[in-house]
Amino acid sequence: MPTLTVCPQCGAQLGPSRVRGEGTWNQGWRQGLAREQQFVPRGELEGDVLTPDGVIVELQYGHLPAITIQYRERVYGNMVWLFHACQAHAGGRLRLRFVPGQPHVNFAWSRPRETLDTCQRPVYLDLGESDQAHGTHLILLIKRRHPKQHGRLSGSGLTFTAEAFHNWMAHGIPLTPFIPETNDHEAA
Repeated sequence: MPTLTVCPQCGAQLGPSRVRGEGTWNQGWRQGLAREQQFVPRGELEGDVLTPDGVIVELQYGHLPAITIQYRERVYGNMVWLFHACQAHAGGRLRLRFVPGQPHVNFAWSRPRETLDTCQRPVYLDLGESDQAHGTHLILLIKRRHPKQHGRLSGSGLTFTAEAFHNWMAHGIPLTPFIPETNDHEAA
């Protein structure tokens, strides 16, 4: 039997493959989740997180081939993706345009992840601490994608705080969109 390691952040028992494939970003999202919500068996796979509502959240830091995306969506069924996009947002390649006082946001991403078009399940992007929202850690839910232009993805969606997203994963608390504060000149 393989030796198990205990994750210092969340207390989950990790086998050798989990220790090698698990980075600090994934571990950070698992922090505070119940053990039974993590590494949930589904067929030959293990879903990263199971919400109290029965939704698998697949945490994806790096590249994933299109065929793997299709397979995971087929096996998991009721699932969402959370892709790491912090560097793209911090580096200015993924920009947001907020609608003042509204939960809707438009986005433009130069050199996006190529396989996002493969995803048929909801796609959330972890943007990290956003300079466009006074340092608030944001998550973007892509609701609509415009026809892809060479090297560019644009569309619209909703933003949520990372805290709200984690509370949804951990406790099933419904997601409430982030609405940026409006300045008096923006509201006019």
